[in-house]
Amino acid sequence: MTYYILLALAKLIPGRARRQRFIDAIRPRFSVKAIVEAALAEQRASLEAVIYRTQMVEAPATMTVDQTVDALIDGKSIARFGGGDLSTMDGWFDTFQTPGPELSRRLTEVLVSDEPDLLVGIPGFAYDLSPDLADGMRDYYLRWALHMRRILKPHLRTDRMYAATEVSMAHGTFGPGFDRHAYFEKCRRIWDGQRVVLIHGDGIFDGFTHDIFDNAASVDHVLAPKQDAFEQYDDILRRVLTAPKDSLVIAILGPTATVLAYDLHRAGYRALDLGHIAKSYEWWLNERTTASEAFFAAD
Repeated sequence: MTYYILLALAKLIPGRARRQRFIDAIRPRFSVKAIVEAALAEQRASLEAVIYRTQMVEAPATMTVDQTVDALIDGKSIARFGGGDLSTMDGWFDTFQTPGPELSRRLTEVLVSDEPDLLVGIPGFAYDLSPDLADGMRDYYLRWALHMRRILKPHLRTDRMYAATEVSMAHGTFGPGFDRHAYFEKCRRIWDGQRVVLIHGDGIFDGFTHDIFDNAASVDHVLAPKQDAFEQYDDILRRVLTAPKDSLVIAILGPTATVLAYDLHRAGYRALDLGHIAKSYEWWLNERTTASEAFFAAD
């Protein structure tokens, strides 16, 4: 109440600059919203100090998003582990897929693999919190970093370079200073002029008005369930294996895509686990942010 009384009195102060100085002076002392925001900022800073600055673990070597896109343009395959994939591997996350011992075993197999020309993506921001992150993602990593590190710890190697798992969803990962136009144009170079086989949940592109794959030479679709796709894994893999070996296979299918990319790469395909890439492109061109549960719905 005091703040709003003072704010009303500020209108009596002559000169715009003097009024603004008065408002700036009273806001942190009397505005409840400002006091709460300051308290939350202080709490986040304290969490960051505990989780990141005092971490007793060696951070794995991880590429940047830009370096990861470059590697994909150069012909690498990729299997990615985000927070959901790691939790599924740990046996308890079920937004995309009901966890099970076989899926956990396969995901672990991919994470520890060392296949030539196959990148393994991990969430590097669980170890190094970048100032370039969007506020929502910063809060996400403050909340989940220790959980992700616990799952990753038994499996990571200090002598290898991991890819950036955020390569397919930089739009939602970084703040407004990130050059989204350059990022998406660079991503599109990965499949430019190529024969693409797209594995995805049935109906996930319904209502889309922008097609990130429209510069490919052709796009064939292999449809799968949006959720619990791993229950039909053998059938999905069998259908994809009928595609010509010079196809670029792109999987958008939750944790199942991680295993598919690995198996298809070993079968001689160039395979990319790029969950959220098409939705990110659609939301960016429609000027929508990705900090919502709707964005992370099963696809």
